[in-house]
Amino acid sequence: MFTEVLTKTSIALFSAIAGSGLTFLIKLDHKKLCALISISAGALLGAAAFTLIPESSINLSVLEVLISGLSGFFLFWIISKYYSHICPACSASHFDEQTTKKFSEIIPTLFTALSFHSLLDGIAISTGSMHAYEQGNSIFLAITTHKFPEGLALASLMFVANYSKAKIISYVILIELTTVLGGIIGYFLIQDNFPHYWMGILMAHIA
Repeated sequence: MFTEVLTKTSIALFSAIAGSGLTFLIKLDHKKLCALISISAGALLGAAAFTLIPESSINLSVLEVLISGLSGFFLFWIISKYYSHICPACSASHFDEQTTKKFSEIIPTLFTALSFHSLLDGIAISTGSMHAYEQGNSIFLAITTHKFPEGLALASLMFVANYSKAKIISYVILIELTTVLGGIIGYFLIQDNFPHYWMGILMAHIA
């Protein structure tokens, strides 16, 4: 089980690295980036709607699923609104030229927010691996698919801000390594004997 979690989170990490590396190979305009983001966002939406929420509803009432899900939504909303955009892929349209020019000023906040975002990705992969094979794989594939444009958007920001290629790749690796850390935390702290009720709350929150 631990090997599976480590493998899946590592693949997600490499997906983000591959996305960042694509920045140096092709010229991807805003329209194409948004199309890629839309596809990956659809994969995440499908995993939430058809895997995470149905799984959580087994042990929770409709109201509890709703409250748990909204708690995750509002957490991301608050961080994005008052701290920093928590996902460069999802918020790519908000990173205008002025924001990019000030990128050096927002590095600590952006990187902290992204690290938290990736940590939850790792926990989601880990908890998904504890359930049915198809369910675990759907969560893993959705997150891995989303990691590619996430790494691409993050690298694009740093590229426009005149960061060296070595720094871009290094920062992307450091940030996305929290995905692996989230998987390890999920494995050791959220094991099979974790109460089903709280597992349901966690799954709905991640959804």
